[in-house]
Amino acid sequence: MKRRELLRYGSAALGSLAAGGAVFSAEHSDDSVPIWIYEPLDGAEVAQRAYDLYSDGSCMYAAFRSIVGLVGEKRVAKHPGESAQWNGFPYYMMKYGKGGVHDYGSLCGILNGCAAAIALFVTERKDAAAITRDLFNYYESTELPIFIPAETKFGEITPSLSESVLCHISVTRWAVAADETAESPRRKERCKRLVGDLTAKAVEMLNAYFAAGKKCPARDETAWGGPALGCTKCHNPEGDQPQVNVKMNCAPCHDDLPPDHGK
Repeated sequence: MKRRELLRYGSAALGSLAAGGAVFSAEHSDDSVPIWIYEPLDGAEVAQRAYDLYSDGSCMYAAFRSIVGLVGEKRVAKHPGESAQWNGFPYYMMKYGKGGVHDYGSLCGILNGCAAAIALFVTERKDAAAITRDLFNYYESTELPIFIPAETKFGEITPSLSESVLCHISVTRWAVAADETAESPRRKERCKRLVGDLTAKAVEMLNAYFAAGKKCPARDETAWGGPALGCTKCHNPEGDQPQVNVKMNCAPCHDDLPPDHGK
């Protein structure tokens, strides 16, 4: 392709994007990169939307689309020219997170979807990381689910403490606590409610971040590596133990540590 044809093709492509309503960021050196502007959301509305979306594409899809889709609806209501940007988003790609990435049992799809939504709107990486870590810690340290949908045939669902962000640990701990199997309809209902809990919490954190002028609350980083363990006090570049790249709760896998370990 000749240089003149290349320039003409590039100009036409950018013109098509602009006509489609994409919003361009002056913060990026590549002006073809659209920005995604956050709008405050109601946590209860997001939770119910996430619960309803679960049946369409499971956990990660429901988490991501409930947040981003509602933000998009609010943005388009204010700025109709952005409709192509929001309505054209390939939400289906988020279905890969089901069951800890295609049922592999790794990172919980709900957390994966919420983290993706946070990263879409919070452009400062350290802030996105801080919010994500707080959300993950909430998941590890809170008995869930709490959310109750508008309509359900299951009644009360037993809450449990996962102490882990991994799908297989979270589901197994719930199954033991509820005396159910991992494949039972009530387990699926548990995860549907869990996506409501975590999306509502993610929205609460995003709302607070933007209301504070894009500032995160202060936190004690020594608490990472388990709420009570503080493993990274020793397992860090300056510590006297082998360095580990971790911020999750260590206890579920390292349950053979002596009582005074880390103290």
